[in-house]
Amino acid sequence: MGFASLLNHPWPIALATLVIVFLLMARILGAFRTERVEANAGIALLCAMRWNEFSRLISEVLKDRGMQPAGTDRAPGQDGFDLLFARGTARYLVQCRNGANQVVTSAAVGQLHALAQVEGADGAIIVSCASADPEAVKLARERRIEILAGPELWAHVRTWVAHDQRVDAESVALAARRKRLLSATLVALTAAIAAFAIVSLTAPAPTASPPREPGAAAPVTPEPAVTPQPTPQSTPQPAAPALPDATLTDQQLASRRASAVMEVRDLTQVANAVWQTRSTLQISLQEMLADAELATLVDDICRSLLQYEELRFTRLQVDVPGGDADQPMQVRWRQCR
Repeated sequence: MGFASLLNHPWPIALATLVIVFLLMARILGAFRTERVEANAGIALLCAMRWNEFSRLISEVLKDRGMQPAGTDRAPGQDGFDLLFARGTARYLVQCRNGANQVVTSAAVGQLHALAQVEGADGAIIVSCASADPEAVKLARERRIEILAGPELWAHVRTWVAHDQRVDAESVALAARRKRLLSATLVALTAAIAAFAIVSLTAPAPTASPPREPGAAAPVTPEPAVTPQPTPQSTPQPAAPALPDATLTDQQLASRRASAVMEVRDLTQVANAVWQTRSTLQISLQEMLADAELATLVDDICRSLLQYEELRFTRLQVDVPGGDADQPMQVRWRQCR
């Protein structure tokens, strides 16, 4: 049965329509990408927190990034900022906003920048459950102010929120995925039924073969000659890469982590590399790099880490020195997977 004859049969057409429409609708509805739904649900949970709980959560996130609290004797909100953190000799002002309507504006960025100059801080961070205006984001980049707002904030705090809150956000995302898959399935079934009906109504009727005369011998169809097929030679398949042994001891895991760090330190543009936490690798560069050079270096670092299965989700804290001596160090966050 050739391809042209398949077009006259309703079942293959209906099946192909079902699969194509389902995949298309699932992609349009975002059934396979529910991260945004989970992030929105998580942000709603953060907005429902009391401010003290929210600020403690942000403090834990900043500590995981290698920063330490400074000026713990000051009251939150004093002098126009809530928290004061330091990394080495550099100080950073932190504003924490967990109100759903506290959108980060250009005016807020400008005020915090002026406050950082008055306080002699090296930078500032605005943390907000609400979104940030595009103009505010652009201005923050120019003023060396980091903004963690909206769904992006959930990606930073997700591992630090309470387990039941994280499960609640994941449940909302799972329910949204099921609803979207159900919608895609219903649309695909409707399209398949319509295709089946159309092909059934428009397919040409089969033509009957002319009757044979009595006594006429049936035509004999010669059998096709059978040509011997060469026996395919088995070609060796490349062996699949072996996964790390699940029974590795803590000493063996520590040795693998140390080996990974040594490989990263051997890279030309890396000045030093140390483990800040079990999941965060701090990398200090020898000089300031362009974005393309930094991306190439990160690829080389990830190539070293991905040799070890347990390190493939490592977060990279890349400390990039400023172009001039008076410019503060910039921190870039990357992740291999």
